[in-house]
Amino acid sequence: MLVTLGVIGIVAALTLPNMINKHQAQVLRTQFLQANTILQDGITRMRYDEVDLNEVVNNRNSEIIKNYFESGNCTLPKDETEADYYNYFGTHKAAGASAHDLIQPYCLKNGMLLWFGKLKIIDSSGDFWNDDNTYSLLAIDINGWKNKPDRYGKDVFFWYLDPKDNAVKAVGDFNDFPASQYYTTCPGDGENWSEAGIGCTAKALSDPDYFKNINLSH
Repeated sequence: MLVTLGVIGIVAALTLPNMINKHQAQVLRTQFLQANTILQDGITRMRYDEVDLNEVVNNRNSEIIKNYFESGNCTLPKDETEADYYNYFGTHKAAGASAHDLIQPYCLKNGMLLWFGKLKIIDSSGDFWNDDNTYSLLAIDINGWKNKPDRYGKDVFFWYLDPKDNAVKAVGDFNDFPASQYYTTCPGDGENWSEAGIGCTAKALSDPDYFKNINLSH
């Protein structure tokens, strides 16, 4: 009897973490797909109403935003530093990223955080990062503030407004983005990049097993 219980305990110890990770992956995938739907629906309705999307995104015009995204009235971090996000690998704080600038987010009804931002590009000297007013960025913390893992490419994902058609597109699915080094790789091989993981949104959309195949434990 004791031997049987011991075997059961060993099996449980081996299988329980896998079951937990599998469940977490399913939850995150569901939240991710919901986030994409919410974002696409809101922006589509803005376009239909001929709202200046870049003005809304770049200035976080909450009076306009609330007409298209229902507010959850949750507590918000004042900036990405307070949000305490990390890159995909968990090795570098995301707030140190040079390639973009995020401003205070908007709380969605389900507790997700919708961030607005600007892309930054490096100048010809290679020394300074400047705003690129061509592209506007949107990011969503799909499981809300202070809910782990709080990593780019794991529960924080990026989209952008394509200036050619004002459509919302997943970061990672283009070839001519100015900050290609950071935005077209998933997760990239630079563990010390603050930006590592930004380019994972397109892959997460196209691969049904994306969340099953990433390490969610750290």
